[in-house]
Amino acid sequence: MRKLHAASRDIAEAVEGNLPRDLEKRYASGEDDIFTQNLLADRGGRLSKLVEKGYKSEKLVRGRVDAYVRLFERLLDALAETPQGDQLVDACLASESGKLYLLLAQASGRISPQ
Repeated sequence: MRKLHAASRDIAEAVEGNLPRDLEKRYASGEDDIFTQNLLADRGGRLSKLVEKGYKSEKLVRGRVDAYVRLFERLLDALAETPQGDQLVDACLASESGKLYLLLAQASGRISPQ
């Protein structure tokens, strides 16, 4: 999960251009999921549009989105191999990190909107 939270920080930086100091302080003090939460606040659907636009035109955004999506999909694959795999995959997709994954995967065209 720490890798996913670090990846969400990288996405926030790529999409927003800079990171708010208050969020950086909270992240540094151990609030690992603060950037995931901030991205999901979504400000009226703005994130999806920014990611979609940046994914097409900016190598940095594309690379960071792809990294997050790959990391999350590896997690899903690992969970699916466990005895309660289906339940764990569902729980993971319902988490904040899962919601961010779905938003990023849809905005990048990796999966179709449901």
